[in-house]
Amino acid sequence: MSASSSKTVLIGNFDGLHLGHQKLIRFAQKISKESNTQLTLVTFRPHPRKVLSKDGINLILPYDEKLKTLKELGIEDVDEIKFDSNISRLSPEEFVKEFLINRHNPKNIVIGENFRFGFNATGNVDTLKSFKGSSFEVFSVSIEEISGKRISSTLIKNFLLNGDIEKAKEFLGRNYCISGSVIKGEQRGREIGFPTANLNTEFEFLPMNGVYVTYIHLGAQKLQGITNIGYRPTFGKKDLLIEAHIFNFDKSIYNENIIIEFVSRIRSEKKFDSVEELIENIKKDVEHARSRFKIEDD
Repeated sequence: MSASSSKTVLIGNFDGLHLGHQKLIRFAQKISKESNTQLTLVTFRPHPRKVLSKDGINLILPYDEKLKTLKELGIEDVDEIKFDSNISRLSPEEFVKEFLINRHNPKNIVIGENFRFGFNATGNVDTLKSFKGSSFEVFSVSIEEISGKRISSTLIKNFLLNGDIEKAKEFLGRNYCISGSVIKGEQRGREIGFPTANLNTEFEFLPMNGVYVTYIHLGAQKLQGITNIGYRPTFGKKDLLIEAHIFNFDKSIYNENIIIEFVSRIRSEKKFDSVEELIENIKKDVEHARSRFKIEDD
């Protein structure tokens, strides 16, 4: 990537692209416009914690989805640093020189106030501001709060783990979505009158097991339905499944890509004493969802 003398560089991990990240992006876009510079977003692939943490990290957004969402937010130029153990050992000063100055020669650098970089995450906004011989200006953006809670990917993950879809939406700025291709299942849903689209997904982070009110996006269509995440205990299954029942829909969509957009949680997954009891509860789930969609679409 060739260096340019008229760049604004925004750097971070941006997992989830929540409201805090969106504030950061809007600020960088404002600085870029005011200074008549090109905006480049610098990020990492894989996420540093996938390399450095023994437990790794499950991301809210897969990398390709992150790029897609960045484009929707108006980011056209992304510089992807291929993070590895060698990069992790660079001092903060070495990191700035190699990946910011040599690659971009920036006029402005924009970071979130809690962003850390370099060996043992010892670099911060003060490192950038005191960098010797630098001609760039550094802008640090404060972290947004909602109801006294700082917006963070970790907080949003906790909401999702607890099935609090609506709280996650409040901090993400949008409904949580997952996507993937439709695969063939065992046809259990069809046998009991509720055919489902079974999702194969690369998304690493799923909401808590249970039944949800969801929109299902198929091409340009936004369809209503319910989605179950779980193990189908009534049928004695042990593999985690994501199954979406689409209302008033009976087309074959195997191998099609769909997006499941979570609106609200209906209930936890439960083992019923009989298939008949399961069917009665699914009927209640459908009624609950239809009522919710009336509110959503009004």
